[in-house]
Amino acid sequence: MMHPIFRQRKYILNYCAVWFAIGAIQTSILNYFYGFRLDIAFADSFVFYSLFGILSIGLWYSVRQNDFATNRVTDIVLNHLGIATITLTAWYFTGYYVLNNLIKNNDQYLTFLDNSLPWRLASGLFYYLLTILFYYLIVSFENLQEKTEKEAQLNTLVKETELNMLKAQINPHFLFNSLNSISSLTITNPAKAQEMIIKLSEFLRHSIGHKERDMVPFKEEIAQIMLYLDIEKVRFGERLQYQIDIDEGCLNFPVPNLLLQPLFENAIKHGVYESIEKVTINFTGKTDVKGVIISIANNFDPTSSPRKGNGLGIKNVTNRLKLIYQYDDLLTINRTENTFEATLLLPYNNLNNND
Repeated sequence: MMHPIFRQRKYILNYCAVWFAIGAIQTSILNYFYGFRLDIAFADSFVFYSLFGILSIGLWYSVRQNDFATNRVTDIVLNHLGIATITLTAWYFTGYYVLNNLIKNNDQYLTFLDNSLPWRLASGLFYYLLTILFYYLIVSFENLQEKTEKEAQLNTLVKETELNMLKAQINPHFLFNSLNSISSLTITNPAKAQEMIIKLSEFLRHSIGHKERDMVPFKEEIAQIMLYLDIEKVRFGERLQYQIDIDEGCLNFPVPNLLLQPLFENAIKHGVYESIEKVTINFTGKTDVKGVIISIANNFDPTSSPRKGNGLGIKNVTNRLKLIYQYDDLLTINRTENTFEATLLLPYNNLNNND
């Protein structure tokens, strides 16, 4: 892992500025309280704190080797005691040697230098602790950031898996019903059975071509729905009617692939299946300040016995919407005495497009 000080130029400048400020404070103390000339006070501060600044850079690697995540606390403390001893010893005696040879003719300062060992080691230990604390904070932040990124990747993987599972439920459910119908038509009306097989083949070819795409333009979803309705119209004939009213501004809006089919299947299952009269499915789409509003409404015979179902279609759509848009109120169901309407709001924002 690259040293944090050297990752950006501004970090190097800030690091130098910190030690410069510490040195300036030390210079002022030596000049004002101890009466040393400004050049002597500056030389003392520059030598000692430049050295400590250089040695502190190397402390990063000792912190990386003594990570709390992989080492015992007692081992970390003992290691740092040893490193601190070596660092402070090297720091003091190197600074002492340089200044003792640099300032030879000032007995007052040399006496001060000889007697400065206790407080220099105390201040050095203080700066050592501050430095490793700063480095440990960086390590903790980077570990947290790495953990967050891994969790985000895992959540994305789980979400994609859930979406794929939900999408995988669509085609088998639809195929089961379609193949049953084709089986019946081969006996009663072979020509219609052949027509239905052709349209089903076209529908599946289109579905397979887009199976890896989570989002498609609304006009492509409409085209797929039209294929689906054509297949069902072969089976139900004039009993199935539909009206489509889509605003032109909606056509290129991205929508989840194969999102609407379960709702149309639900409308046919609980509308056309249960009625001997014509059932009309009204399919509308319009723009709104929040997004695109899609409505699928159908009439049904209120006197007929309700067709049993497990609610898979609506549950599938609800779950997909929640996974993709992070909202759980985008699908609303309104049932009256003889009409059933499913309304979807696909928002402009929070699109997690996985194309």
